[in-house]
Amino acid sequence: MLPIGGKEYIYAPTVDTNHIVDLFVRALSRCIDFLLHPQDLASLIVGLKREHIRSCDFNGPTYEILPLDCSMVEIGNEIPISKLNEFAYHNPIFSSPKEVNIQNCRCKVFSCEIIEYWLSSKKHDACYQPFYPTWLISSWVICRSAKLMGFNEIVDIGSGDARIPYCGAIAGMRGISVELDDNLVDLQRQIIRSTGVEFDILDGDACKTNFEKMNLSRPMFLISGLPEHGEVLADAVISNLIQQEFLPSHIGFALMGSHTMKKYARDRSLFGWGRFIAQHNLHVLDFLTLPTMWTNEQSIDTPFIFSLLELKH
Repeated sequence: MLPIGGKEYIYAPTVDTNHIVDLFVRALSRCIDFLLHPQDLASLIVGLKREHIRSCDFNGPTYEILPLDCSMVEIGNEIPISKLNEFAYHNPIFSSPKEVNIQNCRCKVFSCEIIEYWLSSKKHDACYQPFYPTWLISSWVICRSAKLMGFNEIVDIGSGDARIPYCGAIAGMRGISVELDDNLVDLQRQIIRSTGVEFDILDGDACKTNFEKMNLSRPMFLISGLPEHGEVLADAVISNLIQQEFLPSHIGFALMGSHTMKKYARDRSLFGWGRFIAQHNLHVLDFLTLPTMWTNEQSIDTPFIFSLLELKH
């Protein structure tokens, strides 16, 4: 329970670790005062992606979808399309946009080329997961959800091209990027110059970054790493924060999980994060399933678990 505007806002989880509930049809048909719950917006995007892959040739380049207009949902009231388009236009990763119709939604499909930045990110010893980004539209839904939960800052650990800090900024949050690869940091600065959208850049290793001087009030930390590899990073970040006596009233963690587990996965609960969540006394607020580049060719997408760290005083 978090206070928002003087009221208590309860963000209750409805977690099913075995199945993904496809709410695409509901998302298209349900619109109350033209405001969709983040779960419905996420399901709309997942549904568009699933419909697209049924007819997509995966021998082609990596792609992302940006919905522009849907016949039964006022997309313009939900998504800052012009700002997301601007990010893609000024980012060399995105190219060759084309408009297509998917399930009565007009969408823009981009080709995406990340190999140069993926290789660059792999050269660092402290890299827990090479650059392989969450979709731009997914980044917007993550930031919108964090803001509705009452968080003021979104801190992306391993931020890549800074799509999440960018989306946090246009959502009315303070966007903060933590990235150690120089090529990606240069790209982030180019995006700030080209779009005029300001977010903070911390150039370095998040496990050693001093967050005390950042004047954070209610930060949500996004850990850009899948279970097991990401757990090492998340554990180091939490330890770093506690050692700095970094104690705002609320600290959130958004963790990227998996709906599919390897045969010998160490932890199969809560999308691979169950033990970590219990160990660090995190309280699950909600989860969203959203497309990421590593699930482009799959029918199952990536769950993001939103949690609150309860600090013992």
